[in-house]
Amino acid sequence: MTTLYQQYGDKELIEASPLLRYLVGEGRWQESGRKDSFHQSDEPFPSARDFRRKFRQMLDDPESALLALRRFRLRSLLALAKADLEDRVRPHQIRARLRVLSETMVQSAWWVAENSLRERFVHPLILERRNINPPMAICSLSRLGAGEPWYTTGPAPIFIHSRAAEYSPALTEKDFFLARRADKQWLPARDYFHRLARRTLSFLSVPDAAGKGFDHMAEDVEPHDAPLLPGALVVLFSAFENHFLHGRPVKERLSLLRLRFLVGQEKLGRAVEHAARMALLKTADELGSRLRAGVNAWYRDRAKAEGLPMARGGLLDIERVVRLAQFRYAAQDPNMLVPSVFKGLEMLTDIGAITADERLVLQRSYGFQWFLANRMSLLGRREELAWEALRAGRMDERLSLPGAGEKVRNLTAAARSVLVDLARETRREESE
Repeated sequence: MTTLYQQYGDKELIEASPLLRYLVGEGRWQESGRKDSFHQSDEPFPSARDFRRKFRQMLDDPESALLALRRFRLRSLLALAKADLEDRVRPHQIRARLRVLSETMVQSAWWVAENSLRERFVHPLILERRNINPPMAICSLSRLGAGEPWYTTGPAPIFIHSRAAEYSPALTEKDFFLARRADKQWLPARDYFHRLARRTLSFLSVPDAAGKGFDHMAEDVEPHDAPLLPGALVVLFSAFENHFLHGRPVKERLSLLRLRFLVGQEKLGRAVEHAARMALLKTADELGSRLRAGVNAWYRDRAKAEGLPMARGGLLDIERVVRLAQFRYAAQDPNMLVPSVFKGLEMLTDIGAITADERLVLQRSYGFQWFLANRMSLLGRREELAWEALRAGRMDERLSLPGAGEKVRNLTAAARSVLVDLARETRREESE
């Protein structure tokens, strides 16, 4: 079946998508003969691996590097959006490509920031050593961290650095001698990493040709969305748990449900993931019977921020019930608190909390609803009214998804019965 958008070229697709129109400047399109324009190639999608390899050779020219990064992002989104609307790519492939794109953006901006800082300042923990992975990890607290980003999802990054010997190389007198000879400025570690985080975020938000930036601290690109956390969060690893556990509202602590290591030093990143799970367990222990109310309130905020209803059997309702079940079993195994809902469902099946058939029902419903929300974000229709219109079948044609309304009604109905049983079982075990 020919979809509504298969006849669209690059110009028409950009004009149809508020997201792409936003990136290129309100739809003002100019054909270009440059090699980096939206030309057709033998490869369906730009290669992130090839881009990273070439990008590292451009770090000494930050302006050219950042321009290449913005062009790579736009080319990637355009290619993926076209394949999506023409039904040439499956939902799990869309999720994977959006994850890789965002991680490439964060890593590339970090490379430029690190390189430019080390031209002026002595690195406080590795001095003048080369080819040493700095003791910093960049993690995500948004849907990117959960592994299910939309076209409009930003990373909502936090920057964690460490001075512990297990993450930083042991320095010798020779290292200090070489650093002193480098004729660079010295900064305390705290100031250095704060500058590095601010510079990374500023590079991610460098305006496109239209003069508009991209706020990676927000849940979505849309400028009206409230930030997930106020400003860039830069924290010493040894203070990470205390930062979230003391003096922080429960809703902010529960953001750790989505924490996932993106880029940086992997050893430190994995340690941060483990610390996040420990912080969540401590929060659950502190809240006790109030945990359910806290999770419910957190998802009500997510519904408002993401423009989705908290309907029974809906995407956010599935997430909510799965999270509560994860908390229930995490006391025995903290690894149950994985950020991915799909992975969480697999683990709940492995321990017998749900059957394989029940997992399949929830996976199908969640996956299709994710796909719809992502399609809506691409076409600028992800609002509660539009969602209800979709369920009624009034948006099938505009989304180029015939029968989507009926399918989502059937899938949510099937999911509701499984969620009721899972929630009842979770409550029963909590009371024992």
